[in-house]
Amino acid sequence: MLAAVFETPHHLTLKDRPKPVVAAADDVLVRVEACGICGTDLHILEDPPGHPGTPGVTMGHEFVGVVEGIGTDVRRVAEGDRIVVQANMPCGACEYCAENYFNQCERMTTNGIFRDGGLAEYAVIPEHGVHPIPADIPATIAALIEPLSCVVHSVRQLSPTPGEDAVVFGAGPIGLLFVAVLAASGARRVTCVEPSPERAALATAMGAHVVQTPDEFRESGAMAHMVVDAVGSLFPAAVAAARPGGRIALFGMNSQVTPAVKQFDITRKELTVFGSYVGSSTYPQAIALLASGALNLEPMVTSVLPLESVNEALDRLRAGTEVKVIVTP
Repeated sequence: MLAAVFETPHHLTLKDRPKPVVAAADDVLVRVEACGICGTDLHILEDPPGHPGTPGVTMGHEFVGVVEGIGTDVRRVAEGDRIVVQANMPCGACEYCAENYFNQCERMTTNGIFRDGGLAEYAVIPEHGVHPIPADIPATIAALIEPLSCVVHSVRQLSPTPGEDAVVFGAGPIGLLFVAVLAASGARRVTCVEPSPERAALATAMGAHVVQTPDEFRESGAMAHMVVDAVGSLFPAAVAAARPGGRIALFGMNSQVTPAVKQFDITRKELTVFGSYVGSSTYPQAIALLASGALNLEPMVTSVLPLESVNEALDRLRAGTEVKVIVTP
């Protein structure tokens, strides 16, 4: 089979690899239908890398497919079922897993980063890493369930109440998903702060009631009950945008940025500030939300390319000409 393998910086190597087989009792053989390219993939390929990855691994952690084979102990799925693959695989046995903090697992591994993933024609995944999905969700949209599950986790932490206002900083893929989920959660007004006109237009298409540049937003003086930093470097702006008693979700991550924070404002406004890291047990809710029809995620998929064009997809994303590219083996 054809696979996109991480060997050297900048680009993936397209290689012929043996088709994987069911070897363990809990194995699920998946024929990949679609796989999203994530910003994490770009960071892994940087030189020096901005995120760890295992050389020799077939990349791709946002993927869906059809079950073509199962091990003898598999019970949750059967051959012919459509499934989405869980990216992060907790060990289930460490202290944090025992406390249900699966996203903080001490021995976490990740499909498509530390073990073979979905930028290939087939993959083998342990049963606990696959989730059934309805047959009528298009593959290119179903491939968004992995990042959607992360956003659902964060929105759970925000605990939205219908009628509240929300501000989302950034209209990249994650910011756009926040816009869609918060709008579907009953927010009275979702404001997206984004300097790019093209991405601003996508935010409107995804459900934002107001879209402003950073300067326009600062001049407006608006404040909201819920604020999301989907960029990873805008904590001071998020604090300023939160109304008294507001909640701030810090989702974006950038280890190179250390912004100064005026602690007085957090105390004076009695703000709740929390970090959101990937997701934890949110795949079923994300699948149900997408299947309900409450979200229209089509606008954020800006291109669909074959596996042979995976490096073109990476180049387009680096150039900023795409928002979300889906690869179809």
